[in-house]
Amino acid sequence: MASINADASAAIDLVNSATGALHNKMEKQRGHEITSKTIKAPPFSYACLELKTEALPSSTDLDEVTVRSYITSALTQFLGITGSAISVDILKIEGAECWVRVPRQDLSPFIAAVGGWTGLTEDGNVGWRIKAKGNWLSSLVTQTAVGKVWSD
Repeated sequence: MASINADASAAIDLVNSATGALHNKMEKQRGHEITSKTIKAPPFSYACLELKTEALPSSTDLDEVTVRSYITSALTQFLGITGSAISVDILKIEGAECWVRVPRQDLSPFIAAVGGWTGLTEDGNVGWRIKAKGNWLSSLVTQTAVGKVWSD
């Protein structure tokens, strides 16, 4: 009788361990593993610039060459040859407004140089107005879009 109880006990333990292993395996497969990653310091920053001129607003349609020359002039005037070495990517130009991308560590000198620059053209003085700046493009686009809703 002791041998039957021992065999029954061993069989019950075997079934329980197999069921437990199956149950643990099902728990692991039941849901999805959720992971997250936080980007604390993005590599680039963004700025929305608007060209202000003394000429009529309708005549201030920009092109890439004009934007590049005005920005390079501002950076060179403010920071010298070091300023002209700052990498500036022109993302979008629409009318007198343009979006640019610069390395994150160069955003402050870029904003200081461009915001304080005044150039001279055949139509008079020109300068940049900083409409938005920051590390996250998506938040900047929504901020400027909100302003357009209320100004229409």
